[in-house]
Amino acid sequence: QAAAPLHFSRPPCRRARAGRGTMAPEGGLSSSASEPRLGSGRQATQLRSAGLTLANATTNLYDKMRSEGLFRDFAKDVRPAGVSITVPLADSAERDVQPDVYFPLPNTPAGERKYRYLSHQPGEIHVHHGLKEQKLPGEEFRYGIRGVKGESAAATLSAGHLYGLAEYKNSVAERIYESTTREPLGKPHIRGHELRMSSGGFGVPSGVPQDAKKVLFPVDVPPESEASCANYKKSHNHFQPGERHERDYTWPADLADPNFRFGKVVHTDGANVRQVLRPEIDDEGFYVKTRLVQKVCEDFRHVHHPKMGRKVHSKQGSVGHPMPYEHQYGIKSITSGCTAGSCIKGYYSLQEQLPDQDLGRCLKIGRRNVTTETRAFGVSSVRTDIPAPLPGKRSVADCVNYGDEFGCASLLVPQRFDDRGVPDSEFLLRRPREELQSLVESTKYGGGEIKFDELWDRALTLFDDGLPLVSLDALLYLHTQDIEESVRRRCSGRLAPSASAPTLPAR
Repeated sequence: QAAAPLHFSRPPCRRARAGRGTMAPEGGLSSSASEPRLGSGRQATQLRSAGLTLANATTNLYDKMRSEGLFRDFAKDVRPAGVSITVPLADSAERDVQPDVYFPLPNTPAGERKYRYLSHQPGEIHVHHGLKEQKLPGEEFRYGIRGVKGESAAATLSAGHLYGLAEYKNSVAERIYESTTREPLGKPHIRGHELRMSSGGFGVPSGVPQDAKKVLFPVDVPPESEASCANYKKSHNHFQPGERHERDYTWPADLADPNFRFGKVVHTDGANVRQVLRPEIDDEGFYVKTRLVQKVCEDFRHVHHPKMGRKVHSKQGSVGHPMPYEHQYGIKSITSGCTAGSCIKGYYSLQEQLPDQDLGRCLKIGRRNVTTETRAFGVSSVRTDIPAPLPGKRSVADCVNYGDEFGCASLLVPQRFDDRGVPDSEFLLRRPREELQSLVESTKYGGGEIKFDELWDRALTLFDDGLPLVSLDALLYLHTQDIEESVRRRCSGRLAPSASAPTLPAR
């Protein structure tokens, strides 16, 4: 610690006042100097000041760690960069516990004390620093200038009023203006309209109401003509899904031949086959001439441009790579004991891999949410516990899901007849006999293949309530069973169709 620089805060020197009695000479020892105390002379005062200064001596953390040998300084001649924190030289637990006694903070300057948040003394009213030491005028002082008293508001309002003959003369003079005639004072604006209201009130009736389902999914609209579709294809590139793009080219008549091919036909009379069978001749029909070249150039050509079907030469000599197969290039890393395999696989123990104790629960006493109830706390995202407002009265800004909205499943897997506006719930709806029979007869199989009376009696047995109502799904279920039974008997060779089974045509 001798090498650590010391920063002393030297107190101002004071001259030692000599008493009226004799004072010991400087540099000499009195008769009581051998006692184990400092005495009360000038030398004792200097020793006390030196001891207090040494007790309050500080250093920085860098010099302290270097003097204690906690690190090695390889470049002693290079000045360290940065600013090191200040630490006490004689550090102890007592100094750390009582920093306000041993290391008191400097007092706030008097000129800046009023700007501090805790600048007021006990019992003093806390006011803004701008109002402190402010010199205000006396109580009789008033801001602004004194106004000149003029006309009152009542006199101003009654200044233009005319009465009697003067008012009559003014009204006669104002009759020539159109605004006086069309917009008289105190009366509505006269536009000269002659209003005639019918017995039913204002407006035009909308007529017979139409079904919204037929408006969204019209079934009686005639299909578009071919000319209209062709115009849309030309103007908007509107093609049907999977439709082929016809460009209406005028092809020559030779295209009708099934063996037609594009390109120019060249009759070679078998010359191409002759060249394939005789590779030693060139394209002009002459034998390839032999040329004498340098062997080095030919070897380079064979190495750099391998023949077809041969692997590329590795250019490592005639016998291959000179180093053995287990050889590894480079030097072994000695900076760390962790290898790449340990970093990838991990080297943590089982105790370190276990989750923390506070994962998913609170360990602070008094803050744990421990309950014996089995219900779910909070509010669910789908509010099925409250009644949903009517769709016509629901606000556009209402983002609450009341359980009556469609999810992603209806978009990813739509229903079978969703494109026609018929949901699957219509098949489960129970209908009377007349309505269900009209639905069955409107299909292409409802003429004579389906025995509706027998299916109706069998479908009534599927419901236990005794109501004369049957769903279309139940009717299709029984009809499917009859078809499967008919197919099973035909495949087994014992075809005996029942009265309600449909007559399937032979294939």
